[in-house]
Amino acid sequence: MQKVKEHYVPQFYLNKFTDDNGLLHIYDLKQKKFYTQKPKNICYKKNLYETEWQDANPKLGKYVLANKIENEFCRFESEFAILLQKIIDICTSAQNPNAMILYGKEKEVLFRFVVNLMVRNPLFMESLALSEIPEEIKNSDEMSLFRADMCKMGLGGADSIYLAAQKEVMFTDEIEGSFPYEYAKYLKKISFTFFYSLNSDFITSDMPVLLGNDCMISDEIKTYLYLALSPKIAILFGNYNLPQIRKNKMIKIESEIVDLFNIKILKHHNNINMLIGNSREMIEKYV
Repeated sequence: MQKVKEHYVPQFYLNKFTDDNGLLHIYDLKQKKFYTQKPKNICYKKNLYETEWQDANPKLGKYVLANKIENEFCRFESEFAILLQKIIDICTSAQNPNAMILYGKEKEVLFRFVVNLMVRNPLFMESLALSEIPEEIKNSDEMSLFRADMCKMGLGGADSIYLAAQKEVMFTDEIEGSFPYEYAKYLKKISFTFFYSLNSDFITSDMPVLLGNDCMISDEIKTYLYLALSPKIAILFGNYNLPQIRKNKMIKIESEIVDLFNIKILKHHNNINMLIGNSREMIEKYV
C-alpha cells in the first residue's frame, strides 16, 4: 500500500523535541502564531518524492516506482535513530570530559544522517530543479531514441522514468558522484563539536540543518554546519581554531551561547516556515 504522507523531517528526530505530553511547540513564521502538534502531523508533504507518469500507459499506475525513495529513507532511519540516541546518552552522562564521542563507522553514520536531513527537504529539492529535465538532455538524440523505444513497447513515459532516476541519483548516498555521496565525503574534512546546554534549550525548525560561511574559521574551508540534536545537545561542523572548540568532543555551554545558536536559526527565516521546541516559553524568547 502506497504511503501518501512523506516526512521531510523524520519523526524520530522531532520526537527528541517533544514536551512531557509528547507534543511539539511550534511557531508559524508566516502566520505568526503558536500551536502544539504531534511529530507525525508536521513536516510532511503528500507524495513529496513521487514522480507521476506522464504520457504513459495507464496500466503503469499513477507514480513511477511509488514510495521507492521514501522506503530508501526509512531503510536508514533506524540506524540514524540509534546513533542519535547514543549521542544524547553519552553527552548527558557524567563521562570523562576528554573522551571522544564517536568512533569509526559511527562518524560515517553521522555524516549520512546530516546529509539526509538536507537533501530530503522540499526547499533543497526545489533548488536542484529535480522536476525538470535539463535542456541538453531533453532534446538529445539519446532521449529521443529512448522515447521512441518506450512507445514501441506500448509503455510511453520515458520522460517520467528519467525524472524518477534523477531523483534517485540525487537522494541516495550510495551512488558515487551524487550530492549525498560527495557531501558526506566533504564532511569528513570538517571538524565537529558537540555542545551540551547547562541551563537553556536549543530549538530547531522544519529545515534543521543550517549551512553557511563563518569568518571566524581561519583555514581555507570557511563552511560551518549547525544542527540541534535535542533541546540539550547540538552539533557544529567547522574547522575552528579556537581553544574552546574540541573536535569530536562535548563542551558545556551557558544560556548566552545557546541563544546565539537559536538566533542563528531565525537568521535563516526566509528558508524556514516554523520554529520547533519543547516549550512555547523557549521559542518566545526569540520571536
